[in-house]
Formats: sequence, structure tokens, C-alpha cells
Amino acid sequence: MFGKVSSSLMSALFVVVCFTACETPEPELIAPDYPYEYFPTDSGRYCIYQVDSIVYNETFANDTSSWQVKEMVTDTFYDAEGRLNYTIERSRRLSAVDAWEIMDVWHAAYVNGNVEKVENNLRFIKLAHPVMNGIQWDGNAYLGGLDDIPFDYECNRLSYYEGWDYQYQAVEESFSVNELQFPNTVTVIQQGDSNLIWYDYAKEVFAADVGLIYKEFYHYYTQDFTCPTCPWNERVECGYSVRMEIIEYQ
Repeated sequence: MFGKVSSSLMSALFVVVCFTACETPEPELIAPDYPYEYFPTDSGRYCIYQVDSIVYNETFANDTSSWQVKEMVTDTFYDAEGRLNYTIERSRRLSAVDAWEIMDVWHAAYVNGNVEKVENNLRFIKLAHPVMNGIQWDGNAYLGGLDDIPFDYECNRLSYYEGWDYQYQAVEESFSVNELQFPNTVTVIQQGDSNLIWYDYAKEVFAADVGLIYKEFYHYYTQDFTCPTCPWNERVECGYSVRMEIIEYQ
């Protein structure tokens, strides 16, 4: 009797083992490549940028200006949807010898694997997952009611932000700015409208464990078609450009 029971038990175990071994293995789940390392939010962390801007006016001389901006993570709070947000205090000074003056307060959050940042009450999806060359997303998807926001000239109506395509390039490549070397960065190309009348383009570079290290932004408008192949900065009639370069961080 014992021998018969043992034989049956062994047969059952063999079937179980064979069934388990013969099953098609489940694919290994790989965690999404989140972009959080390129947007650190440690309290007290800050970056200082040199900012240069040109405002192109329709009726008077263009305005060229330079200043420095300091962005520092100072606090946290939970929004109405229960998401943890990081408060970013922004200060401004004209040069290194001047005192900082608080300019405004922005905030950012990690949402569903993305980095969302609110700038001047406009929410942008700055970084998306997975972080891979060629990945595209609608970084301005949250923007709405832009025509209701005051503007100085018709060409600067904020509806020009609609429909921009964001794309990753140069993932995990090195980048240098102001003699600072960053071995692991990611570039985000932001492309808006581009035709004979409008040119909307931005580029932001983020470094691992640092955050934003470089930015250039162009919003150009013209009705001058005498030289459509000329560089935009030579024929722009209205709009502005901004360049930000990191000069110090902690």
C-alpha cells in the first residue's frame, strides 16, 4: 500500500512540476524610467542663473536686459487632489553685487511618473516618462483659457502656447555651460508654431541631481516678408527671446 501511495504521489508531483516548467514564462516587468533625478526637490537646494532677454516692440525700440535669478526649494504642500507639491521661491537681482529680492513663487510635483511645474499659474509637463531619445508628449496639455490672460501686444497673446510638441534628445549625454561640466543630462526640445509669420521654439537642458541648467526660448512674430530666408532675429517685429544659463548651484 505504501508503495502504491508513493507512486501516485510522485506522479502527481511530476505533473505539477512539468506543468509549471512548461508554462510560458511571464515577461519581466521593468520599472518605468522616471525623470525625477533630473528634477531634484531637496529642501534648500537652489540654482542661480544668468538671464538675458530681448523684448521686440511694435512701436518703439527693442528692450535688451540682463539679470540673475535664484530658484530655491523652500517648502512643501498638498494640493486639492492630495498631491505633494514643492514650493520654489524665485528671487532676482541685477548683478552679483546686488541683494536678492523675492520675485514670485512657483511650485512643482511628481505626477504619474512625470514632472509638472507651475510657472506664473501656468502648468507645464516639463519632463515625462520614460526618459528615452525620441519620446514625445504634449507638454502644454493643461493650458487653457489663454486668450483671457492680459497681454501687451496682440502678438503676445498666450494662445501661441497651444499645441506644442515636446521631445527628448541627447539623453544621458554630457553638457557644459559657463565652465561647469555636467556628465549626465537630458535635452527637451519644445516646438510650437513655425511658418512665415510665427516662430515658437524652446530648448531646456536638465542635469541629473541638479535640475535645469540651460534654457533658450523664442517667440517671434513678423509681417515683413521682404526676406523670408533671413534669420528670424533680423526680421522679428514683435515677441521676445530669453536665455538662461546656470552659474551656481547647491
